[in-house]
Amino acid sequence: MDHNLIWLALIVLISYTTQAMSGFGSTILALTLGINLYPIEVLLPVLVPLDLLVNLYLVACHHRHLNRPLLFSSILPAMGIGLLAGIFVFQFIHGVLLKKIFGILVILLSVRELYRLFRKDRNQKVLSPKGSIACMTLAGLMHGIYASGGPLLIYALSRQNIPKSVFRSTLAAVWLILSIILTASYFITGTFSWESLRAIATLIPVILCGLVLGEWLHRGIAEYPFKIFVFVVLLVAGFSICFG
Repeated sequence: MDHNLIWLALIVLISYTTQAMSGFGSTILALTLGINLYPIEVLLPVLVPLDLLVNLYLVACHHRHLNRPLLFSSILPAMGIGLLAGIFVFQFIHGVLLKKIFGILVILLSVRELYRLFRKDRNQKVLSPKGSIACMTLAGLMHGIYASGGPLLIYALSRQNIPKSVFRSTLAAVWLILSIILTASYFITGTFSWESLRAIATLIPVILCGLVLGEWLHRGIAEYPFKIFVFVVLLVAGFSICFG
């Protein structure tokens, strides 16, 4: 790590403030911006453990808002099946075109929902149970292929019309589980290094500032602008998938 760590600290502050506020956005924002400073193989062993810490805090402090039936009966089984299928499919079908099609789908969904919200059409139609499961399974599939299935999961949850506190806590639980698995894999494969540990130690104070700011923003923002914020971040995610 070099003086670019200062710029990475600013990126981490923005990304993890977003995560603490909404329950998602940290990794995709930090990777999209941080890739200009460091290779992805250097960034991931730093960002994923930091993400683990943030989500551990969110789940521990806000577990009362966690929708356990939704998490354990719908999200994890559906994403798990999709993830296994994605890992299998990755051995045979993986290419830039499929990733770009997925990114375009996320962009179109985000634009559609933003258009609806700006028209003040707040009575958003809830996805059917089959539609939600399909989105979550597809999210798992794309995560198994490209590790970028989050946008579809966020879309599925946003169409459940659940309160922002439940939305944040339930997503944080999902990311916590995935971050634990990924962090363990970095240790097992030797990807995690002393350089990674030093960077994490340096960035922990920044994470704490992001948690304070994110909590303050979460309490202060109303449901309607929160939904707009969610789909703006999804729109950014879609462009990053297409052009990253």
